[in-house]
Amino acid sequence: MIYLNKILPVFVMPIMLIIYLLIYGVWKKKRWTIYAAMICLYVFSTPIFAKNFFKLIEGTAPRQTPQNVTNAEAIVVLSGMINQVKSTNGVYPEWGDPDRFFAGIDLYKSGKAPKIIFTRGKMPWNKSKNTEGDILRQFALEYGVPDSAIVLTGNVENTADEAKAVGRLMGKWKHIILVTSAYHMPRAKQNFETQDFIVQPFKVDFKVDQLNGLTFMDFLPDADSFRLLNIGYRELIGRVIYYIF
Repeated sequence: MIYLNKILPVFVMPIMLIIYLLIYGVWKKKRWTIYAAMICLYVFSTPIFAKNFFKLIEGTAPRQTPQNVTNAEAIVVLSGMINQVKSTNGVYPEWGDPDRFFAGIDLYKSGKAPKIIFTRGKMPWNKSKNTEGDILRQFALEYGVPDSAIVLTGNVENTADEAKAVGRLMGKWKHIILVTSAYHMPRAKQNFETQDFIVQPFKVDFKVDQLNGLTFMDFLPDADSFRLLNIGYRELIGRVIYYIF
């Protein structure tokens, strides 16, 4: 199932729209579709378009600090921030977006919950022995979190799995502080609420800079903006699938 979830959205991504237009234009000898593909590529790659689209996905609420959060029974930090790469001494973890981890540590050290839960995220094609949760546990110990305060779920592949796995661990305890990326939070929160959790969201890893104003650079296409658009679009597809099924 996880393979279908990853593969099927590819066929409706923005890059595929461009490819479809190009194929149709070459096949039917229609110049207007080729021009349309060029325009789409330009627009989709501009910061002004990608950032404004992404704002709709992650929202415009400012980042919270631990002082704004009420106490809960556990802090739940979702996976999705570690890359495992080959090194001269086996496999070595590298940070992708570490904000989730450090936010969880800050919340714990601020006394917001007695437990911090890491999910053992691991995809079927990941051949590493260690899950993300195992790696984060080790980092948490190095940052001074006692082993007795760290809880790991079983292996999980997606957000729905994470919610179910945490539900099995928590039992009757249902008040959590949920830590994940801002754009991922709405879908994650709904998944956990489906498991009867009282969710206090703590958004991190904001992708859109809200401090800087508009400049001429926002009208120049770049690869990072196109990537941002694709991240937001894939999340939008995930929300649609969640609502349907």
